[in-house]
Amino acid sequence: MSQDPPKQADQDSRKAKDADSKLMLQDALTDLQDGCLPPDFAEAHFNLGEFLQSQHRPEEAKRCYQQALIIKPGFAEARDRLGEVLRLLARDSIGRREGVDTTAEPLPQIQQRKAQELCDKAALCQAQGKGDEAMDCYRQAVAVKPDFAKAHGNLGNLLMSKGRLEEALVCYQNVLAIDPGSFVAYNNMGNALRLQNRWREAVDSYRQAVQLNRDYVEVHVNLGTILMEQGQLDEALERFRYALTLDPGHVRAAAGVARVYESLGDFETAYAGLLPFLASGKENVDVALAFAALCRHIHRCDEAIAMMERLLGPSAPPIGVYERVLLHFDLGRLLDAAAEYDRAFAHYSQGNALKINQTKRFDPKKHAADVDKIIEAYSAEFMSGAPHATNASQLPIFIVGMPRSGTSLVEQILASHPQVFGGGELADMSRIADSLPGVLGTQLPYPQCIAAITSEKCDILSQRYLERLRMLSQDADRVTDKMPSNFFHLGLIALLFPKARVIHCVRDPLDTCLSCYFQNFAQGNSYSLDLRYLGGYYRQYQRLMNHWTAVLDVPMMEVRYEELIANQETLSREMIEFCGLSWDEQCLKFYQTARVVATASYDQVRRPLYRKSSGRWKNYEHHLGPLKEALARD
Repeated sequence: MSQDPPKQADQDSRKAKDADSKLMLQDALTDLQDGCLPPDFAEAHFNLGEFLQSQHRPEEAKRCYQQALIIKPGFAEARDRLGEVLRLLARDSIGRREGVDTTAEPLPQIQQRKAQELCDKAALCQAQGKGDEAMDCYRQAVAVKPDFAKAHGNLGNLLMSKGRLEEALVCYQNVLAIDPGSFVAYNNMGNALRLQNRWREAVDSYRQAVQLNRDYVEVHVNLGTILMEQGQLDEALERFRYALTLDPGHVRAAAGVARVYESLGDFETAYAGLLPFLASGKENVDVALAFAALCRHIHRCDEAIAMMERLLGPSAPPIGVYERVLLHFDLGRLLDAAAEYDRAFAHYSQGNALKINQTKRFDPKKHAADVDKIIEAYSAEFMSGAPHATNASQLPIFIVGMPRSGTSLVEQILASHPQVFGGGELADMSRIADSLPGVLGTQLPYPQCIAAITSEKCDILSQRYLERLRMLSQDADRVTDKMPSNFFHLGLIALLFPKARVIHCVRDPLDTCLSCYFQNFAQGNSYSLDLRYLGGYYRQYQRLMNHWTAVLDVPMMEVRYEELIANQETLSREMIEFCGLSWDEQCLKFYQTARVVATASYDQVRRPLYRKSSGRWKNYEHHLGPLKEALARD
């Protein structure tokens, strides 16, 4: 008997829809694998996750939701979907696979018991110093029971201790997907975000933890710390004091209070708050670090140095790697100020050596190849006929150069002008560059994909960035972006903002590299941990800047740090004129300008100019053979 035509039509329609779904899925997966999904567009990853979930591909959906949450930690829908997927994966995760007899014991109990055994084993491995084995055990535990929040949290903490922040962030997001009320996970997530310099998101995460449990002491201390680092001293002090009402003997909170008063210039109150802890004989890292920040104002640096050396000594109780790094860098700073240069260099070297083991190694060959690709993509031939945005905005001022080359000082001088807002280090240009393959609809990665750019796309991308600047300041005539590494993106900047101003900060190569080596950067800049890498990185920076000078027509001014120090008013006037503004005397009193400076140079820009940093490398000359060799290499 022939089939009823309407039923046949329905069947054909369903087959067509299934085929379309498969094609859509394949296209989406291809985009994901080829990196064409915009890396900073959380919704794109979320949508793909929903699609994969509808196609019964929970593992792939889980990764998409996790990526969406890494980009946008407060993405509630993504967290809800992730929780659904984790609970789905928890069902039958071992029983059928391992042939367990579930008649004797229910499957959920088997999962719980097995996962707990693995967590217990992991804790024992950690106690024995077997971190890698502990990590394996935690990973097995979450494989056995994907909705086991405790295992995800413990794995995250272990990854955090090893500096693997992105992976730790995924673990904390998993905990919150399973248990949205976990204030501990919000606190830990805030710690991971803070170490990635994602200040606003970290503050949001800490505040969420406070809402869930106002009596959780640690989150008040952590929130106070990040607020202090951002210059929000009044609320920081409030948080530290509240923590002390919950726990009057909390050392980190007391040290935080002292750090706030030191920042406010009230050195006597700061010292009085630390004195009971200093006198107790029970030495503590947080007290030592607060004392190190304060000691030069009260002429007690010898005591601070001795205390930190004892904490790093062989007879001291064990402390974490992160704390050891902080102590080594602060000891280096104090010993440098005391002209104990060999001892200072030894501590800086030890701090950098510890960090090398906690971060992804810098690959100089890959870095040089990446610079090759930028130079090739933005060739003179391409730039001579490349499409540009039609906007003539002069709102952005891009301040670029090597870290520690004077970018913060230049921004502070400009931001002291009443028509200029200091935007700080903005990551937007890097995000725009990363998103270009998806925006341009090509499988070519950046920078090769720049060949496909159009004037229309330039307008869209430039408008997005300008809207971001207007979020920072609605009425300023100029907004600075002092992300030093934007020197990688000057070709893209020239296409998007043909009328914008670029200020290139230059400093003596040896002073620049040594200052980077002596700086405990919060995240990234792994080239700074080794003098040879530093020299090679500097040479690639010079090579790229020489290329930009030859091929770009965007207005660019070079400011030499040493000349700015020697001729502050002359150079400041030239910079203001270059930016198209009339002169204002306040630019000479930049150190009086009240604004948050959340970079390594926050202390320097709050003081009048001084010449001590020029020629600093001479104090360490006999340690700098590898750096000089790398800088001179052909």
